[in-house]
Amino acid sequence: MFIKNLRTLQQYNAHVTVHDPWANPEVARREYGVEIVKELPHDTFDAVILAVAHDSFKEIDFDTLKNGHTVIYDVKGILQSNIDGKL
Repeated sequence: MFIKNLRTLQQYNAHVTVHDPWANPEVARREYGVEIVKELPHDTFDAVILAVAHDSFKEIDFDTLKNGHTVIYDVKGILQSNIDGKL
């Protein structure tokens, strides 16, 4: 499901950065055509979508990723605060 959503965002010309410290970048590239960054970028974003429930994501200061109008969507429901939506 994540790959389908990723492709949809890309069709709308969204610049998407995929960060997953657990995923193997070579496998993701080969199997799904997805580039993964292992280190959390120092950029700011319009949207942050948490699609996996790694405990390490609970330690992220999401305020440092916001650009002033950022939406944070927690698909897995791992965050207790600082989010705009969850399933």
